[in-house]
Amino acid sequence: MQLSTAELKRIFRKLEIEPKQSTHHIAGWLVVDGKRILPLHYSHGRKDMPGHVPHRFRKALYLEPEEFRVFKKCHMDKGEYLALLRQRGVLT
Repeated sequence: MQLSTAELKRIFRKLEIEPKQSTHHIAGWLVVDGKRILPLHYSHGRKDMPGHVPHRFRKALYLEPEEFRVFKKCHMDKGEYLALLRQRGVLT
């Protein structure tokens, strides 16, 4: 599975995550009802993320591989994503 920094930026915008830059990463939290739920981060750069990074980012979002493909192509919005997390018991 390939994942580019442009797709990661789009995911951050879609989930309304405010990016905070550090020396090596861009990080942020998924905030729901004023509570920090999921920490997310990715490395600086313009290339595709190497090796295991896309897999770990997908797992951090609690998505299956096919769901992640749909999500990163912008066919699932934030509301649908949060509903999926509630269905799985990640959000209460």
